[in-house]
Amino acid sequence: MIGETDVARLREAVLAGGVALVPTDTVYGLAAALHVPEGVAALYALKGRPRSQPCQVILYSAWLLEHALEPVDELTRAAVNRLLPGTTTCLVPDPAGQYVAAAGGAPGSVGLRVPAMTGPLAAFDLPLIATSANDPGAADPRSLSDVPQSIRAGVAATLDAGLLPGTASAVVDLRAVPERGPAVLIRPGPDPEDVIRRLGEVGVALTSAGG
Repeated sequence: MIGETDVARLREAVLAGGVALVPTDTVYGLAAALHVPEGVAALYALKGRPRSQPCQVILYSAWLLEHALEPVDELTRAAVNRLLPGTTTCLVPDPAGQYVAAAGGAPGSVGLRVPAMTGPLAAFDLPLIATSANDPGAADPRSLSDVPQSIRAGVAATLDAGLLPGTASAVVDLRAVPERGPAVLIRPGPDPEDVIRRLGEVGVALTSAGG
């Protein structure tokens, strides 16, 4: 079980520019403090990810999500709040550029991820830039033992939540919703039918990335 000491260690590590190995409600991820440039650079280097590729932003705290949604329209806000917290990454506009560190070569939007967590981690109040804790193209890690040793050796903090479900989050593009366009399912995630149902409850249609 993750306790307050673990979360305090996470805070200390990422504020110092380190990378952490963290759990979500799907798989383990690599995370760094969004607003600490040294940490962002370290995360990309450890993952072996080109800086032109975007990462998601993990917001463990509901308050952080509320702040993130302030610039977006009412319908997009309703759609995100219906999906999160949960096993979905929501791609939404970022007109103020508050998440530009995670945008890669495509600023103006952000993939928000709010895992459904319990305990002290659910109150963690720093936005984190994040990506899955695997080698590029490899399977997503369900357990810490699934994380490559080369990655585990490079992190400054590790939070162990045991065995996780193992299917990466759904990715839903909501950027057309302000003009009453459909959401687009880019990655199905653990339960695409549940995503369809939840969006339908707020009047947003969902189409797949293939058309």
